[in-house]
Amino acid sequence: MVEHRGRSLQVIACAGSGKTESISRRIASLIAEGEEPASIVAFTFTERAAAELNERIVRWVEDVKGPGFLDRLGPMFVGTIHGYCFRVLQDHVPRFGNYDVLDEHRQAGLLSREYRSLGLVNLGARHWQPIRDFKKTADVISNELIRPDSLDGTAVGDCYRAYLAMLERYHFLTYGQLISEALAALQEPRTFESVHGPLSHLLVDEYQDINPAQERLIELLSRPPVTLCVVVVVDQSIYQWRGSDVRNIVLFADRRPGTERVTLDTNRRCRPRIVARANSFAASIRGRLPKEMKPVRGPGDHEIVAWSAPIEADEARTVAESERRPLSDPDAAS
Repeated sequence: MVEHRGRSLQVIACAGSGKTESISRRIASLIAEGEEPASIVAFTFTERAAAELNERIVRWVEDVKGPGFLDRLGPMFVGTIHGYCFRVLQDHVPRFGNYDVLDEHRQAGLLSREYRSLGLVNLGARHWQPIRDFKKTADVISNELIRPDSLDGTAVGDCYRAYLAMLERYHFLTYGQLISEALAALQEPRTFESVHGPLSHLLVDEYQDINPAQERLIELLSRPPVTLCVVVVVDQSIYQWRGSDVRNIVLFADRRPGTERVTLDTNRRCRPRIVARANSFAASIRGRLPKEMKPVRGPGDHEIVAWSAPIEADEARTVAESERRPLSDPDAAS
């Protein structure tokens, strides 16, 4: 993975296989070969993952280029797709210069305050249930790139039009809008050239959790001559409820002929029985890319402890107690 060049790269990783370290070494290797930091964009799924990746990149770049080079890493982007889109909008679309991004809690509070003016009262009798349902619907519209005019003449469509007008009035953007608005901005040739022109390498971590709007952005940014590298933990997709689609993984090589596929299949974190149990379960998942983890650690006592609890509180209590005393204690689990 670190040394691959010239073609799209799909990395099939397993848990505990060192994928973050591999991504950081790949970026450091590119910089060591003379690539400008501004030509590299790396997408992570969370800010925490971005911070960890940045830390490792700095360590490897310092090793290969020396500490004096670190001041030149500023133009390189390592962060979330939402953060990247916000930067694109603020740098290239003047009207978004003073906009703020709504997190989920502020969004819910705003919908509650504007409940009647948005017409949410027409979607249900209870206050919070229509808000929760509408918020999910609004996210789907953005994530799936659904045209608002396709909802015209419906109660949801009327609310959504009022909702967009409200966000515009207060200068707010939702996380979903960050991507859809960035996609709209990139349709303007000058903006696209300004954003895409300096790029040479796009890396996407946790590609299994990408939704259609994010996939469209990746498709635009990775147009030739940009090289795309995606890292996939195929059996770990947990965001289908946010629109992620396993077909992005399975059909990746079909969409990009000549793709090189690399497998990181050594689990350095878990002991053999845990790895074997995980492999057995993963094999039952339909539509997955074939992969089997290989353990590297030796066996240990009590690798898997089976137990059950009647309610979530009891389950949480048992987990907490198991952290405070050895698993060899016969009362540690039941």
